[in-house]
Amino acid sequence: MRASPVRVLVAEDSKVMRRLLVGYLRQWDYDVVECVDGEEAWQRFQSETFSIVLSDWMMPHVDGLELTRRIRASQRPGYCYVILLTAKTEKEDLITAMEAGADDFLVKPYDREELRVRIREGERIIRLERELVEQNRQLRETQAALVESEKLASLGQLAAGMAHEINNPIAFVTNNLAVLRRDLGEIVALVDKYEETRQYIREAPPGLMDELAQIESDCDFSWLRDHLPELLRSSNDGLSRVRDIVNNLRDFARLDQATQDDVDLGRAITTTVEVLRHEIDEKQIHIDTDLQPVPTFLGRGDKINHVLYNVLLNAIQASPEGASLKIRLSPLPEAARIEVEDSGSGMDSETLGRVFEPFFTTKPVGTGTGLGMSVSYGIVRDHGGTMSLESQLNCGTTVTIDLPLASARSSKSESPA
Repeated sequence: MRASPVRVLVAEDSKVMRRLLVGYLRQWDYDVVECVDGEEAWQRFQSETFSIVLSDWMMPHVDGLELTRRIRASQRPGYCYVILLTAKTEKEDLITAMEAGADDFLVKPYDREELRVRIREGERIIRLERELVEQNRQLRETQAALVESEKLASLGQLAAGMAHEINNPIAFVTNNLAVLRRDLGEIVALVDKYEETRQYIREAPPGLMDELAQIESDCDFSWLRDHLPELLRSSNDGLSRVRDIVNNLRDFARLDQATQDDVDLGRAITTTVEVLRHEIDEKQIHIDTDLQPVPTFLGRGDKINHVLYNVLLNAIQASPEGASLKIRLSPLPEAARIEVEDSGSGMDSETLGRVFEPFFTTKPVGTGTGLGMSVSYGIVRDHGGTMSLESQLNCGTTVTIDLPLASARSSKSESPA
């Protein structure tokens, strides 16, 4: 038995033929809508959904050919199987019907069993078309995941290259600054001692003393002496910050962990926040974290970081300037729970119902691909976890991710089927 009756639209101006046709279809458990001509059928087709259309060819106002052409030109989703009923038997007429977009035809007077077979064939075509649409959707989702994975791999390679190329010069610049801090202190002390001897230099040429005074004034030696230690310290802090950024990026990409391993979720959250530090500071977002200790999670560290990146970036982008963003990590009996709560614009029920659809986005054209949340959902699902959203329009959004801990996953895999 069918899950639900297939909807069939019948357009036939002959009352006797229409009643006979509708009677057959209802006996075969189809959901039938009957119309007296093509114009009425076209109006019903635009406002309702039908899988199969049975139309007489010769009708007043809008005939079967025109109805077929309108159906094929419409932008309504899903495919509609069109069967023309006609007394015409010439080959040229049949070619005309097919070129207009008809899928099949029945010559009047038609046989009851032949009608049943032709409609069953149309039903099979519709089912195959729906299966093809679903397979295409799954293919697009898989392709989206592969694109995101490739982007992540590229990011990991970039991070590894950056770490190698940047950390080396940072190391010797940092060492040079340490040497300068040590030696400049002695040079400043030496100059100070020379300053003390100035009053005792009696025989120096006046021009030389004037030149020394001018050099001292030009370089503002007194200011340098007071601020040089702070300049060196802040330069060293800046280099340390660059090194931390590169290391955070490398940890985020986790290029060295392409297989499952124990993942420190607390560190993963902290690292991702630092990777997004520029966006956070730009909008002056206050990050309120409550990261309770949880056991390590068995999974792909790079994938989990990518999920956290997508969720946090969405929360930041949805939040108004100066808002607070809450990030919580807490243990459950057999899982770890991550919650990201923003106070942003929120979502209505329709948007919330589509948030995990591939390529669905509410962002302006060119600013979002609509892949982030769907790919994140797939990653969490592949790790045996769950991902859910709670949101109200103008009241913010909370994303909840539950990931099974290593011990829980091990016990489930070892339990008998």
